[in-house]
Amino acid sequence: MHQAYIIAAAGRQDGQGSLAELDSMREQVTEAGLKLEHLVIDPMGAGWDTPIARNHFRSGCGPLEALAYAQTQLREGAFEAVFIEGSDAIKTGYSREERTSLMQVYGKDYPLTEAYTDLARYFCREQGMTFDDFRQLRDALFSNYQRSAPDTHLNPEWLEPQTELFRGVDCANPYTDYTGGLLLTRDDLLGSFDLTQPAIEVAGVGIGYAQGDGADYLDELASYWHLEKALHYANLQAEMEFAELFNSGDALLEAYTCYPVVPLALLLHGKFVDAWQAIPAWLAQHPLTLKGGMNLNRAPWNLPALRALIEMTQTLHHHPITMGGVHGNGGLGYKQGFAILRRNP
Repeated sequence: MHQAYIIAAAGRQDGQGSLAELDSMREQVTEAGLKLEHLVIDPMGAGWDTPIARNHFRSGCGPLEALAYAQTQLREGAFEAVFIEGSDAIKTGYSREERTSLMQVYGKDYPLTEAYTDLARYFCREQGMTFDDFRQLRDALFSNYQRSAPDTHLNPEWLEPQTELFRGVDCANPYTDYTGGLLLTRDDLLGSFDLTQPAIEVAGVGIGYAQGDGADYLDELASYWHLEKALHYANLQAEMEFAELFNSGDALLEAYTCYPVVPLALLLHGKFVDAWQAIPAWLAQHPLTLKGGMNLNRAPWNLPALRALIEMTQTLHHHPITMGGVHGNGGLGYKQGFAILRRNP
């Protein structure tokens, strides 16, 4: 059984950043005569309920699904190299009316903010917390993000409530243009490349699916059993307990932070904490994100987890810590993914 490695990762946002290293490594794949498989994360313009083409992935968990597929095929020797890419010009590529329409994934009468507010209500009931408890945790989460992104300047309007449980700052701001990609190969082919950075091993990827998505499945979605399943399989593959390593300061984390209920579920079902009452103290000690998460680092629609994988890979190239975890969340949470990346000695 082979191991999958990321050999190039790059992104470009709003005209900033370079994809040159990624392009250079793809040229090396071609020159080496290796078979390259191409996986695509769909942009918002592809729609939500339209048919998904072969080798295409959709939703906020799509990049983790693509990584899991790439890892499986590389481990089994079916592929020699895999390129995962995503591009979406949400700021400049759509009119305001188009953006509004495409974001109404549960219909115009049930916006995402209301859907996630309903999910948070079910989650509070599941965990035995009051709405005031939830709002206090919400604020503690955002303070945690701010510590990882100290130079962020906030529009005061973002601090105003959008629903009973969420402010503007608690939701991701996707109004940005972003293009990024990952290039992967197998351990036995690493010698075919002139690597400028250390190869990063995909140590484990777990994916979990609920039975359905939307308002009819809120009870099941709020239980987050499928998130627990995703974490379990990632840990099993990587032969570790990621939360234990993270809590001891031996790993980095990029949580999926759009709507507070999602990272709260990650902390509880990933066994980072034993109970929700322990979360404020935990958040005071541990960074949930590398650069402020989806709220402050911004993220485009289906691409936040792709950007997270790229930035985690780039961070692991030089960071004294050699392990990183990335979380992905699709729809109202019906798809969950967790990846463990590792820089080997």
